[in-house]
Amino acid sequence: MVCLNCGESNFVLFRPYQKRLPFQPKISIFDNEKNMTVPLDFEDYVKYLGILIDYNLSWIHIEYIAFKISKTVGFIAKLRHFLPLHTLLHIYQSLISPYITYGLSVWGQAYKSCFTKKTGHNIKVFINAKILPLNFLYYKTLSELMHDVSTASAPINIRNLFTKTSSVHSYNTRSSASENFYIKASRLEIQKNAFSRMGAKLWNEIPSSLRELPKKSFKLRIKNKLLSVLENEDSFIEISRIISKLKCQ
Repeated sequence: MVCLNCGESNFVLFRPYQKRLPFQPKISIFDNEKNMTVPLDFEDYVKYLGILIDYNLSWIHIEYIAFKISKTVGFIAKLRHFLPLHTLLHIYQSLISPYITYGLSVWGQAYKSCFTKKTGHNIKVFINAKILPLNFLYYKTLSELMHDVSTASAPINIRNLFTKTSSVHSYNTRSSASENFYIKASRLEIQKNAFSRMGAKLWNEIPSSLRELPKKSFKLRIKNKLLSVLENEDSFIEISRIISKLKCQ
C-alpha cells in the first residue's frame, strides 16, 4: 500500500515545449487525515529522488546544479590565493562534487548546449588538481555503473536494460565472443544518447583486460586513463571521442 503526503505532493503534465494546454489540469486525492478530497498543485517540474524533471524534459536540473554550486565556486576562487591546493580540493569534494556526481549517469548525456553553457575551458586546473571535467566525469561514472551491470551487482531494473550480444543470436561473432552488450538500432539522436545505448557502446570499447579487474582497481585505472587523455586535449571533447581515444590507449 502506498501512502502519500498530500501537503508535499504535486503533479506535472509532460508535453512538448511548443504545445499549449487548452485547459488547466486538475487532480485530487483523498486525504485520510482531513477525511476529505484535496487538490494537488500543478507544477512545471517535479523533484523525484533529488532530480528535477520538468514538463518538456529539458533538464532544468543542470540549471539547478549550476545555481547551487555557483556561490561555492566563487568562494573557492577567492580562497585560492590564501589556501593550499589540498584544502581547496577538500572544499570542492565536500560542497561541489556531491551535486555534480549525484544522478550524473541519468542527466550526464544532456544536449551539448547545456554543458557548453556551464563549463569552462581551463584544463590545466583540472590536471593539476587531478579531477575530471564534466564530460570525463560522466564517462567515469557510466563506466563504473556498467562494471556493476557486467558483474550483476547493479539493481535488476538497470541490468534489464542491457542484453549480451550472445543472447541475441546464436552464431559466433567477435562481439559475442568478447561478452559485449548488444546495441539496439536507433534512428533518432535522442535514442542514440540514451543510457541503454551509450552505456553499451562505452562498455564494448573498454579493453577486456580492464573489464575483468575488480571494481576498486577498475575505477583507479579508468580515472588515470581519462587524466592521460585530458592532458593531450585543448578543449572538452565529446563522449564519443573519449570512447575512441581510450580504445587506442
